[in-house]
Amino acid sequence: MIELCKQLSQIRSFFFSPAFFYWTHKNTKEEIPLECCTRTTLGLRDGYSKAYKKNGEIKNDLSCLELSYGNPQTIDECFLPPEAEHVIVRFSLQVCAYTQEFHSCSNPDVRRVLQEFAATCKSIGVYNELARRYLLNIFMGRWLWMNQRTKSTEVSLTNQDDDCIYSVADVQRRRWTGDMSGFEEQYQKLIDRLALALTEEQHYWDIVVEAKLKFRPMAEIFPSQTFTSHSEKERSRIYAKYCLGEVEQLIFTSHKIGAAVHAIDNWRDGADDWLRVSAFGSDRNNATAHRHPSTGYDVYSIMSQADELTELINSGKKIDTDIMNKIHYLAAMLVCGGMRQVGEE
Repeated sequence: MIELCKQLSQIRSFFFSPAFFYWTHKNTKEEIPLECCTRTTLGLRDGYSKAYKKNGEIKNDLSCLELSYGNPQTIDECFLPPEAEHVIVRFSLQVCAYTQEFHSCSNPDVRRVLQEFAATCKSIGVYNELARRYLLNIFMGRWLWMNQRTKSTEVSLTNQDDDCIYSVADVQRRRWTGDMSGFEEQYQKLIDRLALALTEEQHYWDIVVEAKLKFRPMAEIFPSQTFTSHSEKERSRIYAKYCLGEVEQLIFTSHKIGAAVHAIDNWRDGADDWLRVSAFGSDRNNATAHRHPSTGYDVYSIMSQADELTELINSGKKIDTDIMNKIHYLAAMLVCGGMRQVGEE
């Protein structure tokens, strides 16, 4: 066991760009930046607080007329123009071997132990398993979020080493089961290349990922949303945009793309889906944390065992599933990077 230090900050290994939305004109085939419009709509007064007090009692003198009033809201929304044939969503990614690099570490022994753990993981194929999962999320279009229900989806990856393009079609069908049939050889080649980028500093990897989506006519498109600032508080939904002159092109933020690609954590008891890798197994959909400190499977508990895990890997003994899950999870957390020091943030 090691005692974690008061200053511990690690460099992430994935560097995502935003993902840019385009639509292609069915006649000219031109790629045109996808924009949104801002509208004021008259919604309904459906909120709990409109009718009930905090203690659950009905508000005094509440009239039916009051509950019939409208609720004006100003929102961003995006619908494809009738001339649209496809939607193109494109981002780039650089992968670097920073699992052994630190912004800061106040304890040399902790630095050494974590570096040894990260290096030792390579010998048992840990990074190949992580790479398999990252690439599956990329090719299955998990990063498209609410734009996955299409008539057809094709995802392609351009390897900037040699400009070779790897494409998977029928993703709208394949994604339900993670079906990579007919693509196994290329898939394994990319797994090996990504694992190399995660472990060898001189072999960093640049790729461009693109999704070509066919929707029904005039379908609604869902980019990233942003938090409302004080100057924009009159709008209740604001889409993320990249401004170039008068054009405000819709995007997924780099953080949104990263959240989807890093959703590979099912290394826990009873897991039925892949969660975004995080310190406490945050699951916002179910309002819970699967790696609560009381379980002993949060990142700080497992990180303190890094020396023991390294020793076990080096011993050559058979590693049971529970320990292997800890190893994969901790390695994935090192790929994510971030601040892991003990004390107040």
